[in-house]
Amino acid sequence: MSNEDSLAPLRSRAYELADTGRYADWDGVCAELVKEGETELLARRLTHDKFFQIMLLNRIRAARERD
Repeated sequence: MSNEDSLAPLRSRAYELADTGRYADWDGVCAELVKEGETELLARRLTHDKFFQIMLLNRIRAARERD
């Protein structure tokens, strides 16, 4: 499995959390991922994925606007 493929489930879960509207930013989502048992090192690797960060923030904003 490639490095990117290994992050796919983590990305997917982060998007699910963002869609709840409970988080204001990536730090909140990342903290929840760690609380759920993800290693902080792996979760923080997504911090450097600019496209992911943009998409996540868009989803967080949309979810918070719905509430």
